[in-house]
Amino acid sequence: MEPMQAIIRIERGRILSVEPYFGAVIIISETGTETYPNAWALPGLTDSHGHILGLGKSLRGLNLYDARSANECAARAAAYTFGNGNWITGMGWNQELWEQNIYPTAAILDAVLPAVPVYLSRADGHAAWVNSEALRLAGLTPATPDPDGGTIMREKSGKPTGILIDNAMELVRKHIPPANAAEKQACIIAGLAECSRMGLTEVHDMDVSSDLFDFFRETAERGALSLRVQSFAKAQNNEWVTDGLLPAGGELFRICGLKFYADGALGSHGAALLDPYSDAQGNTGLLLMSESELFNKAKLGLEYDWHIATHAIGDAANRMVLNVYEHLREQGYTPKDAILRIEHAQIVHPDDIDRFSRHDIKAAVQPIHCVSDARMAEHRLGRRCEYAYPWRSLRNAGVGLAGGSDFPIESCSPLAGIDAFTRRIPFGESDAWFGAERITRQEAVLAYTIWAHEAAGQDYRRGFLLPKYDADITIMSENLLTYSEDNIPNIEILATYVAGTRKYHNDKYIPANRQ
Repeated sequence: MEPMQAIIRIERGRILSVEPYFGAVIIISETGTETYPNAWALPGLTDSHGHILGLGKSLRGLNLYDARSANECAARAAAYTFGNGNWITGMGWNQELWEQNIYPTAAILDAVLPAVPVYLSRADGHAAWVNSEALRLAGLTPATPDPDGGTIMREKSGKPTGILIDNAMELVRKHIPPANAAEKQACIIAGLAECSRMGLTEVHDMDVSSDLFDFFRETAERGALSLRVQSFAKAQNNEWVTDGLLPAGGELFRICGLKFYADGALGSHGAALLDPYSDAQGNTGLLLMSESELFNKAKLGLEYDWHIATHAIGDAANRMVLNVYEHLREQGYTPKDAILRIEHAQIVHPDDIDRFSRHDIKAAVQPIHCVSDARMAEHRLGRRCEYAYPWRSLRNAGVGLAGGSDFPIESCSPLAGIDAFTRRIPFGESDAWFGAERITRQEAVLAYTIWAHEAAGQDYRRGFLLPKYDADITIMSENLLTYSEDNIPNIEILATYVAGTRKYHNDKYIPANRQ
C-alpha cells in the first residue's frame, strides 16, 4: 500500500483511471479538477471502531477527558449549564490520570452539586460516577444487590460510594431523561465533521441505537453525510429484535452488524481475566454474558444475515468469544459471507492467538489504547503485559488487523493510530512498550484501509486506488511511508473524497486549478 502522486479520474463515484504524476495529486471528476501540489493520496482511511454520537457529545457537552483531578471534574460539572432534563451528564473522567489515582466518590460531587442529580461516565464508558441525589432518585441503597455483570462499589458499611461498574450503570442511567432528537442530530453532525477533518472517509459506528438510523439514512439520501457509515446495532439485550431491525444496504449508510459485550474495561477492573488482577486481589473482572447466551444471540443474528461484533478485552473474555465463534463456524451456523469480529482483543492468551486465523475471526483493534493505557495496564496485569495488545503476534498468525480508535475515548485521528501501531511509545515517554509487538508502517496503513474493509465485507470495492474501486481518497501533505517516524501525527490532512465528491478540505490549503 503505497501513497501516490497521480492524476485520478473519477466517474459516477468510482475510479476511472489512475496515472502517475510526479509532484502533485490531481483529481478530475464530473464537477471539475482539483490539483494538490506536493501532496500524496491514499485510499480513504477507515476507522473500524468508533462512536459517532458519542464523539459529538464530547465535542458539544461536558467533556472531562483532560481533567486532572476529581475536584476539577466536580468543578466543571458545577459550572456546566446544559443537561438532560434536570440532570447534569458528562463523560471522560479517568482516575488513572490523576495524582491520586483512586476512584472518586459521591461526596466530592455532593460538595458542589448537592441537589442536582449528576451522572459522569468514565473515559472507557464502562463505569459511572454519580452523586447522592442520583443514587436517591434511582433508589440505590446498601440493600440494593449487584446486578448480573455489574458492580456497585460500596463503603465497608455497604453504602454505595457513587461508582457503578458496567451493568450497574444502568440502574441510574435509565432514570436520565433522553436527549431530544435535535440535540442527538447536532451531535452526529459534529462527530462526522470531526472524523472528516482527521482524514477519515468511513467509520464502523458501534453499538448504535435504532432511533438514530432514520436520521443517518435521510442524511445519506440528501448527500449530506461527510463519510460512509457502517452501523453495528445495539444488541446486548436483543434490542434489534424488539425494534424489528434487519440489515439494510446503501452507498453511504449501511446497517450491517450487531454489537455485543463479553466483558468490561481494564481501567475499571471490569475486563474478564483468567487470573485475578495484579492490583485487586481476588478480582477477575466481569463477564457480561455467559458463553451460551452469546452463542444463542449470535446464532440468531446470523440467521438474519447480520455480521457479529463482540467487545472482548480480557483474556478470559477473548477466550470465551473465540469458543463461541469456533462453535458457530464448526456447527455450520455462519453463512459464507458472515463476518465474526472481536472488538479490542487487548489481552489474548498466547494459546488463543492462532484461533483467530483458524476460524477467520477479525480482530478490530485500537492501537492508541495501548500508548494511552500502558502504565495502567502494568498495574492491572503485571507480567501479562507481555501478551497485551498483541498486534505482531496476531499478524504472524495471519490475521489482518482492522485499525480504529474507539473515539471519543481516544482521538479519531488515524495518523495517531498509525503512529501507535509502529512506534508503540506511551504518551510522554521515549521508549517502545513491549516493542516486539509493533507492526510495520505498511501494515499499519493496511489496517486503516483494506483490512478495515475486510472487517465489514467491503474489500471487493474499497481499499485500493484502482479503476472500478470506489473513489474514496484521503489526501495529505506528506508521504506517510517515508515521512519522519517521529512526526507522523503532524502530517496535515488536505482533503477527503467520498464516492468522488470532496467532503473535506483544509482551509489553510486551497487546491489549485479549480475548473
